[in-house]
Amino acid sequence: MHRLLYRTLNHVILSGFRSAAREFEHALAEPEQPQRQILLQLLERNANSLYGKKHGFASIRSVQEYQQRVPVVSYDDLAPWVERIKTGEAGVLTTKPVLMFEKSSGSASAAKYIPYTRTLQAQFRSALGPWITDMYRSFPGLDDGSAYWLVTPLSRERETTVAATPVGFESDTEYFSPVARWILRKAAATPPELARVANLESCIYLTLLYLLQARSLTFISVWNPSFLLILLEKLEHYGDRLVRDLVNGRTESPLLPVVARSLRRDAYQAEKLKAMLRRGCIETAVVWPHLRLISCWTSAESARVVPEIKQRFPGVAIQGKGLLATEGVVSIPIETYEGCVAAVTSHFLEFIDDSGNCRLISELEEGATYSVLLTTGGGLWRYKLGDQVKVKGFAKRTPILEFLGKEDCVSDLRGEKINAFFVANVLADFDSCRSATFAMLAPSDAAIPHYTLFLESPLCKLDLAHRIDEQLQANPHYAYCRRLGQLGELHLFRVRQGAREAFLKHCEALGQRAGAVKFVSLSKRAGWERVFEGNYVPAEHMAEVCA
Repeated sequence: MHRLLYRTLNHVILSGFRSAAREFEHALAEPEQPQRQILLQLLERNANSLYGKKHGFASIRSVQEYQQRVPVVSYDDLAPWVERIKTGEAGVLTTKPVLMFEKSSGSASAAKYIPYTRTLQAQFRSALGPWITDMYRSFPGLDDGSAYWLVTPLSRERETTVAATPVGFESDTEYFSPVARWILRKAAATPPELARVANLESCIYLTLLYLLQARSLTFISVWNPSFLLILLEKLEHYGDRLVRDLVNGRTESPLLPVVARSLRRDAYQAEKLKAMLRRGCIETAVVWPHLRLISCWTSAESARVVPEIKQRFPGVAIQGKGLLATEGVVSIPIETYEGCVAAVTSHFLEFIDDSGNCRLISELEEGATYSVLLTTGGGLWRYKLGDQVKVKGFAKRTPILEFLGKEDCVSDLRGEKINAFFVANVLADFDSCRSATFAMLAPSDAAIPHYTLFLESPLCKLDLAHRIDEQLQANPHYAYCRRLGQLGELHLFRVRQGAREAFLKHCEALGQRAGAVKFVSLSKRAGWERVFEGNYVPAEHMAEVCA
């Protein structure tokens, strides 16, 4: 497709976002006003829902009354209500009908079913508009080519509730308006139907085949940056086959008819790929010379993957996504303010401080950390998201938020209560972990419970496990359990190869979204030694094995 046509299509999309972008920019100076308006409108429109009647939405006239009458809830608290919706009952959490459910992308717990209404979709667009408008303004050249959006999981099986309500988006463009969806489809690097290819390996292969054809690619949006590393590993693995299929313009992989029609010959890219395979190095700047920006998670556990992404995609800007969850949007990246700004025109936001006090958007303090509560048009009322943020500064009077990580990833075999934030900081002190392709701590099944470090790294020290165990004892609960003999010393399991891919496939088998799986420093699950290819390393042999 010619550059002028891409530019025309992209500008049509941007024109539809201008109103939301102007509203957001105006709201930054007085965020409490749009926040109050969002809440009162939601209460009025959902007063006749079962949840609204139970909590007296019809008589609530202020934010303070809302906080007094409506409890803070977790997903477990709402699960019985959600189950009623899944069976087909109407007017449960909202008066608006539930169009579909989406599964949460959390990696530390089982999948949660989040109800989506038209109101919730409109709230997402209120956040996407300012973000995308600012993005295209801040990164010249994005509008000159195609884009790769990965929102829905690859190779996702069709699922419905017992009442035949769909589970999962039909395509990656469902957040957008019908007109924008049509245009995005025309400007997309891959056909959205790829997500319906049943076999995950085939789906990844076909994604690579279409991305190789997308020489005009300017923008990539994925959740976890490590997904891009997996794609590059597969690009090398399937290199010869991809060359052949590019030359022939067809493939033996199973294709839906609508997908097959868009496959074409590309001898130019085939020759480029063949030359790189001979040199033993995939050069992304050669494959996608016009790529300008990658949007992905860059904070919390994803932060340690970003340097490798920068190395593999030289000259390409990396932009953090902010805090955009399945349940709703907390912050969006705005280059103008050099950070992720609270999405004050989307949902009603509340924040719990370290003392347990509830704060509104205008009451947050720079440098402080908070837990996030969401009230959304999908029926989540004072919903504890389980995410922790830190105020880095302000865009006018609206907070700029840094995502710190999940609050619920705490492992507690014998009362030690170690959490992911603490473990990530401990591992970051060791060269073997910083240079690792994969490093994760997890509990192990044994007569004497203990933790195991699963490590795929070219570097190992003789006393690595012992030194990490000592640092973990900075946690007094862990130290106490070790002293009492409730926990054994840390073990090391050396993964020979393919840790990321094995982790991804295992999480997918557990029902998590493949494209959104987060690589973590701490897993609460045991049994990873049966997932990875490798072996436990006795301390006295570690130097020899890792040499």
